Amino acid sequence: MDSKRLFLRQFYLIDTGKFSTQNPPMPRPALRDDEIEAFRERLCEAATRRFAEQGVEAVSLRGLADDLGCSRATPYRYFRDKQEIFAAVRARAFERLTALCEAAAHEPDPERRLAALGHAYLRFAREEPHGYRVAFELGQPDASQYPELVATQVRAWQTIRGAVQYAGEAGVLEGDPETISRLYWASLHGLAGLHLLGQLPGDGLDRLEAPMIETLLRGTRSAAREATE
Repeated sequence: MDSKRLFLRQFYLIDTGKFSTQNPPMPRPALRDDEIEAFRERLCEAATRRFAEQGVEAVSLRGLADDLGCSRATPYRYFRDKQEIFAAVRARAFERLTALCEAAAHEPDPERRLAALGHAYLRFAREEPHGYRVAFELGQPDASQYPELVATQVRAWQTIRGAVQYAGEAGVLEGDPETISRLYWASLHGLAGLHLLGQLPGDGLDRLEAPMIETLLRGTRSAAREATE
């Protein structure tokens, strides 16, 4: 390497902090597990907002690094690529949704459990619109490649499916549990989606939430249960 190239190379290394004229480069210290998880959470929080507002294709790791005030290479220490970040963001959103629904599922009365679960689902859409959007409204063709994401999706579904099964076994609901479960989820998702798209009047979600859940219950209620109402 000639002297000019050597000078330019040293200038680049000094400018980027990779070279010191006084001390040799030191190896980067290994990160502790808590440091890794803390940064991953910060990155996922920033990514949730960007994915929800801009869509997956428009988001870059460079933009996320700028949001976090770190070097543009830093995200690659924690995630392989943007799709892995997206999968992690979606998994975290499903975890938060499921935590709310599972808490509601402790209600012992079958119908009240289903109603509480429905309110919890819509509460998540209301309070975490960005999380809801990345969980449901943005597709990810290769989602099956991310076991953590798949596990959280299955767990979210099982919460609803389990509540419907519980109500059916108690003689409260009548019909195929799988069909009823999908009917409940589709209805809740539809109302949440209309709310997030701004297609409901100002207080539309608040006004429609309870009547819709009651309509779902009435439509699937067993004849024996209906006779006692």
